[in-house]
Amino acid sequence: MAYPRQVERIQRVTRAPDSASAAATLLEQLIRPGFDPAQGAEATRRYVRRKASIAVMEYRKGEAPDRYPWTQVGISERRYKLLPQFAQKVNGRYVLDHDDVVARMKAHLDQVDHKRAVRADARDVLRAHGFGEEAARKWLQRHQHRLEEAVNAWPRGQRP
Repeated sequence: MAYPRQVERIQRVTRAPDSASAAATLLEQLIRPGFDPAQGAEATRRYVRRKASIAVMEYRKGEAPDRYPWTQVGISERRYKLLPQFAQKVNGRYVLDHDDVVARMKAHLDQVDHKRAVRADARDVLRAHGFGEEAARKWLQRHQHRLEEAVNAWPRGQRP
């Protein structure tokens, strides 16, 4: 009742049967940490508006999960921040060739995943050779461009 505009917006967008169910959707968002009533009334209103927007965005995402071309090829929503690296912004909007941008994003993410897998394998080899977790991490940090040397690396005094 305290935020009728936000509840009405959620009800309208989600096609909720009544305002009580729309208010419940908003309340689900408000239960999470981050709300500080000591910030004042305007901060509370901004917080509730933001949480109502999040509820609407989550609903839309659930209704059309393949809305964006990159989600269709398995690039998660968390990676949307890659878009500025692969597309030009003109007049506040990205101008892009979807197929080209998605292919370049996919190639970039595959390369990052490959590097991560190689580092994990090198760390496993180092741990098998007797390095502790922190020592293996430090060795990888110092030899980041020569990970293939991990096969021959041993801790001091433990070389076979």
